[in-house]
Amino acid sequence: MSQDPPTTSGSRIRQVEAISNGSVIDHIPTAVTLKVAAMLAGSGDQLFIGANLRSSRMGRKGVVKIAGREISAHAASCLALLAPGATVSIIHDYQVLRKLPVEVPAEFTDVARCANPNCVTNHERWSSRLAVVGREPLRVRCCYCERSFLGTDLALM
Repeated sequence: MSQDPPTTSGSRIRQVEAISNGSVIDHIPTAVTLKVAAMLAGSGDQLFIGANLRSSRMGRKGVVKIAGREISAHAASCLALLAPGATVSIIHDYQVLRKLPVEVPAEFTDVARCANPNCVTNHERWSSRLAVVGREPLRVRCCYCERSFLGTDLALM
C-alpha cells in the first residue's frame, strides 16, 4: 500500500503505522484528508492519519486508518463525494483482505446537503438528490434547484 522509497536493504519504510484489523482509506487528496477523518471517526475509534505523504500516483496524498472496524456503506458514499479516487482496504490480522476502489454512483441520495441556501431541500423535508455531472473534478447537480457544485463544497449529512 505504501509508496515509500526503498531503503538500502530493499525494504520499505512505513510512513503510517500498520493496523491489525480495520479499514484503510488511501489515495485521499491531501486537502480533504482531515475532512475524511472527521467524517469517518466514531467517538471511540482509534484513527491514524497521514497527510501530505509521498505518492507516485498523486504526488502527495492522505491516508486514514480506522482500527477495529470496517466503514459502512453510507460512509463509503460520503467518501465518494469527498475523495472519489480513493481506495478502501479491509485489514484482518495485518493482511489486506479486500482492496476496493471508491465507487462514484450516478446519484447521491441523502449523503450531502445542497449548497444552495434557497433550495427546497434546506427548508422542507425533502430527500437530498445530487446527480453526478462531472467526474474530474467531481461535480454534482441538485435534482431540485438544478444548481451545480464541486463535491468538496458540500456539507455531509
